[in-house]
Amino acid sequence: MPSEQDRGHFEQAARGYFQFLAKVGLTKHLGSMEATRELLALTRVDKGKLVLEVGCGVGATVGYLVRSAGCRVVGVDLVEEMVDQAQARARAERVGHRAAFVAADARHLPFKDGAFDAVLMESLNVFFEDKQAAIDEYVRVTRPGGYVGMTEMTWLAPPSPEVAAYYERVVYAKALQAGGWKDLLAGAGLHGVVGGAHQVDMVEEARGRLERYGCRGMVRVLWRALTLFLQDRETRAFLKDVTTSLPQDLLGDMGYGVYAGQKP
Repeated sequence: MPSEQDRGHFEQAARGYFQFLAKVGLTKHLGSMEATRELLALTRVDKGKLVLEVGCGVGATVGYLVRSAGCRVVGVDLVEEMVDQAQARARAERVGHRAAFVAADARHLPFKDGAFDAVLMESLNVFFEDKQAAIDEYVRVTRPGGYVGMTEMTWLAPPSPEVAAYYERVVYAKALQAGGWKDLLAGAGLHGVVGGAHQVDMVEEARGRLERYGCRGMVRVLWRALTLFLQDRETRAFLKDVTTSLPQDLLGDMGYGVYAGQKP
């Protein structure tokens, strides 16, 4: 078992990774838009629902939720820079009247019990050591009869130690296999837990990024990344580490999963 000090170091490093993504203006998760659409179907999100997105990042999914489902959304993220960008995006996309944002820790949500019809997250729980405690908190703020759902990096088969260590060291992610994610939802008291794992399709990943951000948005992301690379030493070191230490068959056993359950 990792010590409290080890857990604190891992999560602090992950927060630094999130701040890098905030500077670039990007929120990402495997499965992209296909995973998001499946998540909405499993959690029965539709018009009139009040939805909480935990780990909303720069707010790309919030706008999609409002436009496609007609729901109201509250977005929560630990990194204040992400929240600022999410608010600006909501205004630019003219969905600000149906969206609100709060900077908060996912494991200590500032909402009363049973406040939301659905609680969603996309590639968030891989960053927590105590995943069960986080999921218990999502269930707390979900109303009886509501749904909790998530998309998460998912091992399709047990990874080699080299590959697992790479994900932990570079993107600070500790993924599970599909059964592990579903056990966590069931362990939080959810009923009818469903979902499963999918292989990553790189063409769909690219198509989903374009759909989520648009061509101009992706150009801005790439420009910010280039500017950071040229101006920031830590960014150069990070990107060098990412690209020069790639293990063989990096995506061979890594996929994504979409999972959901209903609060009794």
